[in-house]
Amino acid sequence: MEEQKVKKIITALGDPILNVTLKKEKDLEIISADIQYQDGIFEILEKEPNINFLILSELISGNLDIKKLIEKIKLINNNIQIILFLANENKELENYLYAKGVDFIFYNNQIEIKDVIQIIKTNQKDETLELKKEITKLKKLLEEKNELETKNKTANINLVNNQVETKVKKENLIKTSRKKLFKQNKLKEKGEIICVNGTSGSGKSIFTVNLAKSINKNKILIIDFDILNNSLHTILGVKKYPEAIANKTKNNQNKIKMEELIIKINSKIDLMSGVHFLFETKYKISNSALENILNTLSQKYDVLIIDTSSEAYLDYTREIMKLCKFNIFISGTNLLEISKTKKLLNIYINTYKMPRRTFNILFNKYDFNSIDYFILKNIFSEFNIIGKLYFNSKYSLIINKNKAGKLNKKLQKEYLKIYNNLIKSRKF
Repeated sequence: MEEQKVKKIITALGDPILNVTLKKEKDLEIISADIQYQDGIFEILEKEPNINFLILSELISGNLDIKKLIEKIKLINNNIQIILFLANENKELENYLYAKGVDFIFYNNQIEIKDVIQIIKTNQKDETLELKKEITKLKKLLEEKNELETKNKTANINLVNNQVETKVKKENLIKTSRKKLFKQNKLKEKGEIICVNGTSGSGKSIFTVNLAKSINKNKILIIDFDILNNSLHTILGVKKYPEAIANKTKNNQNKIKMEELIIKINSKIDLMSGVHFLFETKYKISNSALENILNTLSQKYDVLIIDTSSEAYLDYTREIMKLCKFNIFISGTNLLEISKTKKLLNIYINTYKMPRRTFNILFNKYDFNSIDYFILKNIFSEFNIIGKLYFNSKYSLIINKNKAGKLNKKLQKEYLKIYNNLIKSRKF
């Protein structure tokens, strides 16, 4: 049957605000004013058999409890889609109502009007909406945790003990997982190889440069493997590749050695840009050649830091991540950035079957308005968290003015802490 273009809706919330807002939307037909009592729902449903959506509050006046109310509604119109608001969280009741045909369940103040409209128009929940629900639950958990700490009850001691036990189990799982991953690594690298990945705009390139400046190693090579959107040379204030390479490409001399692509930044740091010249084309990069390049360079440098593309569908990016000993995945700290991060991680894990413990999560651009760090860690609890970096207003200056000079001691300390946490994650 062809889906109706205009969706018929009734609200039974005991509050007219949503009802009035929905009337302003195109392709939505609001059958009546907001219903104030249970019997009013039955009256409308019996008169209008083709209603598509009922937006219902558990607190609507009437003699039936919510279970009996839903059952009676479904007897009258089994095809109606129900968006239900419960007063208090009750997982057992929630599961029962889902089984009885309730399509969407939320708790009071958990969802905005625009999200309700999104559900009605698409017939599905938005991923950011699910994330909001998760964050709301975690906030409640955080409040309970703080309350326990304040009262200093015995239960809090048990909670801490459980957390420690869980952490130990996680660390053991990480070690086991990483041992297996390390055994699969084909590289025999002498130096450490760190891959930096993340969503577009998460700050991968600036992080890569600042990490290189913070590490206490003698020889560090930064490799710009974000072939589609390379920007490290801009941040460092140098040309994309040496002048000799430009001359070779003009004269159609295709044989370029990797050493020719290396640009000296200072006594400690080198940059390799224009790496696509080492392959047949920038889109056709063989895994064997890639492995050979990283193997060779790791013999000459103490640390390789590779800035990769945020595009998940590039074969060479995935291969780099598999070959590297350390993978840092950078995420923003607001709702949209977290949603983007989870989507990208899901592609790597579910589509490309990369182990979850491949990824060390770093939260970047953290500030006063960010989601609480405790909540962020819980959202990504299946991954290894290596810390957070606070938003720095000087980052724009670094990009716009090419002023990637020395880091102040405080910022350098933050990056060094991230690096040390990363190294600890691979100790067996």
